[in-house]
Amino acid sequence: MTPLYVELNRWRRLTYRWGEADCVTLCADWCVRCGWPDPAADLRLTYESMSECQRVTRFFSDPLTVVAPRMAAAGLALTAQPVAGDVGIVLQIAPGVTRPHAALCLGDTWAVKETSGAVTAFRPQKVLAAWGVGYAHP
Repeated sequence: MTPLYVELNRWRRLTYRWGEADCVTLCADWCVRCGWPDPAADLRLTYESMSECQRVTRFFSDPLTVVAPRMAAAGLALTAQPVAGDVGIVLQIAPGVTRPHAALCLGDTWAVKETSGAVTAFRPQKVLAAWGVGYAHP
């Protein structure tokens, strides 16, 4: 099993917890596993619900303002052509709802940890931004 799919299986075992094991912090964990500094270090444990996440970070109304500077500070560069192992901010369509998620690129699809606890792979409506992490599967 590749390190990427080991990570996805790790996500599956975790209970979704805002500020600790949510879409942003899990993608940041992957960046750390790929050798980068933690881009979410200052966000961890600062919110415990969706409404607190919005109040503290403004992620749902302006996700790139929250994520982009932290990714740059960690040394991660934007990529126009995300590949498997890269991370990004995507818009996902749920029944009647479109909202941003931090997600892990699997190639043609992206994976995200849902609030339900499920790890879902999907084709996003739009990739708002993506960062290369330098993952290369052996």
